[in-house]
Amino acid sequence: MIRKKLLNFKLNLPFFVSDAELERFRDSAVPFRERCPHCGTRGKCRFFAVYGRSIVDIMDGRPCCRTMIVARVRCDCGHTHALLPDFIVPYRQYTLPFILHILKLYFSRSMTVQALCGSFWISPPTLYEWKHAFAMHRSWWPAFVRSGHKGFLDTLVLLLSSPVFSDFTSGFWRQTLFSFLQTHANPANCCRLPPGW
Repeated sequence: MIRKKLLNFKLNLPFFVSDAELERFRDSAVPFRERCPHCGTRGKCRFFAVYGRSIVDIMDGRPCCRTMIVARVRCDCGHTHALLPDFIVPYRQYTLPFILHILKLYFSRSMTVQALCGSFWISPPTLYEWKHAFAMHRSWWPAFVRSGHKGFLDTLVLLLSSPVFSDFTSGFWRQTLFSFLQTHANPANCCRLPPGW
């Protein structure tokens, strides 16, 4: 997969990416400028296909399901890659802003687990999986470790105060080869695993 910046601003939760922004993102894709994650060559990718991907996002404080169109490119080396915006967590249906919003509510103890799960269409095991992924990724990111913030809510506030959220997501990707809160390894990136994996 090839990760692309879309969250080029301070992320205020809850956050919703409009269909117009998704179209603009898709239309701005220039495959031959991308570097193939497998062979490392730039300028060899071409459009290959598109597919629909279901995502769960938040609109007006409520969960909403929709489908976005994802472009795939093929490199001359034969490998194909999806062009994914940074608000998508690979291998997850829920968007990154959705997950961060749920974690913010959970860590601030604004709602009980039962109320949180019932209101946002998630199961308690899913919530605890996100909490575990947040804790694990927090330990991988040096800025979190150095910040001296002990609590998860403090870390989340520090993360959300980034002036350009895409700087964090792209930096995390470059350092770990994982998207933030991604828990499944990308086979193309398995040659280098993040710390503690």
